[in-house]
Amino acid sequence: MNIKKRTEKFKAAAAGGAGYISDPSDVFYLSGYTGTFGKIVRAGKKLYFITDTRYEGALTGSAIDGPFEIIITRSLKETLNLLYKNFRTVQCPKNIPLREYLMLMELGKKVLFDETLAGLRMLKDAEEITLIKKAAAINEKAILHLNSILKPGISEADLSVEFDYYIRKHGADGPSFSSIIAFGPNSAVPHHGISPRKLKVNNIVLIDAGVKYMGYCSDLTRIIAFGIIKPHLRTVQYNYNLVQNAKKEALGFYKEGGLISDADLAARKWLAKYGMEGLFTHSLGHGIGIDVHEAPSFNRIETGRFKKGMVFSCEPGIYMDKKYGIRIEDDYLITDNGPEKLGKLSDSLIISG
Repeated sequence: MNIKKRTEKFKAAAAGGAGYISDPSDVFYLSGYTGTFGKIVRAGKKLYFITDTRYEGALTGSAIDGPFEIIITRSLKETLNLLYKNFRTVQCPKNIPLREYLMLMELGKKVLFDETLAGLRMLKDAEEITLIKKAAAINEKAILHLNSILKPGISEADLSVEFDYYIRKHGADGPSFSSIIAFGPNSAVPHHGISPRKLKVNNIVLIDAGVKYMGYCSDLTRIIAFGIIKPHLRTVQYNYNLVQNAKKEALGFYKEGGLISDADLAARKWLAKYGMEGLFTHSLGHGIGIDVHEAPSFNRIETGRFKKGMVFSCEPGIYMDKKYGIRIEDDYLITDNGPEKLGKLSDSLIISG
């Protein structure tokens, strides 16, 4: 991570005056810092990194010690009061914690929300894209591994634990979110929580899981038809193909300058042709980076446009209550030539057992 390059880019993009950043993902983006207490302060042309005595030894002489002036504090409020003494307003991202917002107000500062940093984070550089690709590669191997160990009697909870173990063993920081492993009718619940439910033959298995690698996330979903007999398998395959084609329709709009809402609408229009639009009950996707869900937002009323360097998921789905659900998800980079899939795993139905 080139901290100096990122901080210089941030200072050039930010308006003058004072700024305050404390969200852990924002702090990581600008500094690479992953400790439990770290704040970034902009005061005019200077950037300060504020932490406490626990991290003093680790930061002195580190990559942070250069682009930032390091301050070891015993009282964050007193330190901010000193740094902001010549400023009436402080610019902050919208994700500032309420207690810190109120602290700035108590110091007599007017807090203005500023999305400069969010705008920078939306556009990934080559290093970030490489890390997301690596996260996706580990993710895909883990999904194939889970498929290889499927057997009657294994539980959703068993697979969740195995996923976490496998990805850590293969170099991941850990999961990027709590995995969704859903058998049979549980797959009809879009955000099903892990349960003790055991796998039976003639079941759909939905695996929606993510990996974090060196601070960057992936998010993939695959459907496995486990031991499904042929008459039922034909119906499952038909419905699966509808979702797969809805994904293809949406991806046609994942290109520089395209309206984000048009992609969401394209998937819904495709499903509407087959009377399935009412079964697609969530947004088409989301931004991905340091956070598994990050800006920009992604829905049918979003007014933003795709830009080169953005990374999004694409995850249409249909959910048949008390029967089963189908969702297919991959991560894509927006390029001049359309979307670039950041993984290699086929999005076809996986037939197992």
